[in-house]
Amino acid sequence: MASAVIPALSVILCALVLILYSSPAEAQADLALDCCLTVSHKVIPKQILLTYRKQIKGDGCSLDAVIFMTRKFRYLCAPPVTEEQWVKENIKFLDTRLKKCKETKFHEKRCHALKNLSI
Repeated sequence: MASAVIPALSVILCALVLILYSSPAEAQADLALDCCLTVSHKVIPKQILLTYRKQIKGDGCSLDAVIFMTRKFRYLCAPPVTEEQWVKENIKFLDTRLKKCKETKFHEKRCHALKNLSI
C-alpha cells in the first residue's frame, strides 16, 4: 500500500512545482503583443474608421498612441491626441457616431459593425 502512495505523491509534487514555476511576470509579458511600435503621421480619413482605443506608454507599451480600427478590421497606429489635430477630430467623430448608434440601439446600417464590438 505504501508503494502506491509514493507515485501519487510524486505526481502531486510535480504538478505543484509546475504551478509555482509559471510566474505572473511571464504571463504579463504576453500583454504587450498588441502594442504599436511606431505611428504614422499621415491623416487617416474618418470615413474608413470603425472605432479606436488609446495605447498608454505605462501599460506595457513603449509609446503613447491611438489605435484606429478600420471598417475592414485593420489596425492603424496614429500619434496621441496631443500631437495631431486630425487624431482629435477623428476621435470626436467616432465618439459622436457611437453615441448616435447607442441611441438608435444599433439599428442604423452604419452601426451594425459596432454592435458586435465590446465597446
